[in-house]
Amino acid sequence: MRLPFYVDLGRAAFAVALAILLYFVALAETNPADQRDPGFSVPVQPVNLPPGLVVTTPPPPVGVRVTAPQSVFSRLRTESFTAQVDASGAHAGDNDLPITVTTTDPEVRGVQPSQSRVLLHLDEVREQALPVRVNLTGQVPSGYQLGNAVVDPPRVTVAGATSFLSRASEAVVDVSVDRVTVSINGVFTVRIIDERGNDLKDLNLRPTPPAVTVQVPITQQTQYKEVGVRPVTQGQPAPGYALQPFEVNPPHATLVGDATGLEAANLVDTAPIDINGISTTIVRSVALLPPSRTLLLQDGQTVTVTIRVTTLTVNQTVRVPPTVINLSGAVQLARPLDLVSVSVSGPAPALQSLSLNPNDFKVVLDAAGKGPGRYDLDVRVQQVPQGLTLEDFSPKRLQVDLVQAPATPTPVPTLIPTPSPVPPGPG
Repeated sequence: MRLPFYVDLGRAAFAVALAILLYFVALAETNPADQRDPGFSVPVQPVNLPPGLVVTTPPPPVGVRVTAPQSVFSRLRTESFTAQVDASGAHAGDNDLPITVTTTDPEVRGVQPSQSRVLLHLDEVREQALPVRVNLTGQVPSGYQLGNAVVDPPRVTVAGATSFLSRASEAVVDVSVDRVTVSINGVFTVRIIDERGNDLKDLNLRPTPPAVTVQVPITQQTQYKEVGVRPVTQGQPAPGYALQPFEVNPPHATLVGDATGLEAANLVDTAPIDINGISTTIVRSVALLPPSRTLLLQDGQTVTVTIRVTTLTVNQTVRVPPTVINLSGAVQLARPLDLVSVSVSGPAPALQSLSLNPNDFKVVLDAAGKGPGRYDLDVRVQQVPQGLTLEDFSPKRLQVDLVQAPATPTPVPTLIPTPSPVPPGPG
């Protein structure tokens, strides 16, 4: 089939090539290429190491010089480049090897390392068996005890450069027991140290297995402590009665517990004893209530508590009118006498049940031989109610005014006429 028009393939190809060229020229004009250091370095990775050899000192990072459009530099990062040293033909010892840098950014037109070669030291790999030691750190709480740590496996095989492996002394696992109260059973990572205890983690020594199982038994220590028994009561004795010191038999009890619990325990309380309204001695057998975090050595132990009461002695004052005794009939009191305050003491129950009456007391002033006048007479208390004790009275003397008693009228005798005899009449 013939086309209705003629196509010149040569000219068409030329036109396409010219268009592409013009595109790149225009692109270069608007976003010109630049060559510069992006301001960071790239880690150098040894690859294709021969079997049995290991790098003893990692090569230092290398700077790069990048050729790319100016707009590309703002997005470049260290991760945009890979610097490698091909050690496939290397041998034990020093090797001067070329550095190859590649990029993952498609718009980077070229990249060159700041140094083209690096000195790579390789050493033969050797294996060595080392014992594993458990390094316990921290302290268990008071009252707990550490047992012997068990590690499985007890030895690990460490592989590394011959020059470094000779410095390895032992494998260590660090296990913290700080404030731990239960046994430890876990997997812990191994680290390699030298004779001075310095960590050799930077020497690329590889233990097999890299972690071991460690068991550390932690047990609670059982301790004993003898403490006093403290009776606990509820209620109050009857009015007028007071408690005397308690008698406890036995007076001590033995507690069992951890150190912390026993340190705070100085007494063990009894179960509450009801003393409400008691007025006589009572004896009770009661259980003991051990403090928190402790137990009784003798489970269910009881004690006998004897509780005694005593009557309270109280004082009371009564104002009593005094009586004048031995008062002559020729005198009398000119005015009433002042009252005398009489203080008595006795058992509280007796005083509370006794209604004190001034008439139950006898206070006297002796006026024997006293005529009219003013006298200071001694006060005497001759009688107080039965069961009470005289403590004091006031005042000790009283002023008494005596006056002449009015005279008693003399009775006038009544004259009875005597009958006259009648003379006899004439006979």
